[in-house]
Amino acid sequence: MPSMQSMIAMLSAWCLSLSMGWAQTNPIPEEAVAFDSPEGWAMAYMTASSLNLGTAPPRATRPAQWRLSGEVGSIPTLSEEQQKVGFGGFKNEDLNKSPIFGRLRASVGIIWDITAEIAYTPPINIDGAQPTGLWGAALSRPLINRDHWGVGVRVFAQQGQVRADVTCSAEVAQAPTFTADNPFGCIAPSKDRLTLDHHGAEVMLSIDQGPFGVEPWVGLAVARMTPTVQVDARLQSGLERYTLRSQGTTKTLSFGLGYAINTQWRAHVASSYTPLDAKRPTNSTAGRDDFWSLRFGLTWTL
Repeated sequence: MPSMQSMIAMLSAWCLSLSMGWAQTNPIPEEAVAFDSPEGWAMAYMTASSLNLGTAPPRATRPAQWRLSGEVGSIPTLSEEQQKVGFGGFKNEDLNKSPIFGRLRASVGIIWDITAEIAYTPPINIDGAQPTGLWGAALSRPLINRDHWGVGVRVFAQQGQVRADVTCSAEVAQAPTFTADNPFGCIAPSKDRLTLDHHGAEVMLSIDQGPFGVEPWVGLAVARMTPTVQVDARLQSGLERYTLRSQGTTKTLSFGLGYAINTQWRAHVASSYTPLDAKRPTNSTAGRDDFWSLRFGLTWTL
């Protein structure tokens, strides 16, 4: 007769093999969705709010010359109809989280008038949304410098994610299950994760300082987005977990104004517009699917 220790070891091994077999036969479902589907549009919209765009036209920088800057951009509030992106556009998702997106930047001149830049978004929780490991990088260089205008180019990338209770918001999870306020039976705030990965290039045209020392500029960026949503929601019926992936290319037009406060400090304001397509079950939100934001920033040259 086997000993008690042998029986426990056999039982543990059986449970481990059973759990491994269950994990292998029941992987987390993964689906690729079109970039203009309701889910794909929502991922693109949120990624557009974090685009690693330039804050000013590329400038000639001495080697080892450092600049530090901070920037905050607006995220427009979405209507109830625009938030119907779940299940192909029939389920409301809580997409109205933080009304702003911010990042810190550090840049340094290297060689051939090239400036290297690194960006970071602090993990500050605002309305249930918290960035996690959100980093960006860029290289920029002026190409043409004339008496009254100039052209520069910039390549950029970003990688990281935001955690948020989108599928089951904290407010919905507090409501009685299977009621009008909680129709899908959420019993806890979801732990969804959205990656904001993208890379691209930007061309910027600047004009000499005009009246009051203001420098206007315009930029056109092309970005390849590869966002992913990992849904992790606890429902009355059980744990709901699946992954959605999407990819697509966007164009963003930006207008900005820069102002030199003194030899070290410079302020800027910019507006960015990213056209986005969305194929919805209804046409009630036609013409309201593009992303637009206003950005403010401050740069310190060391």
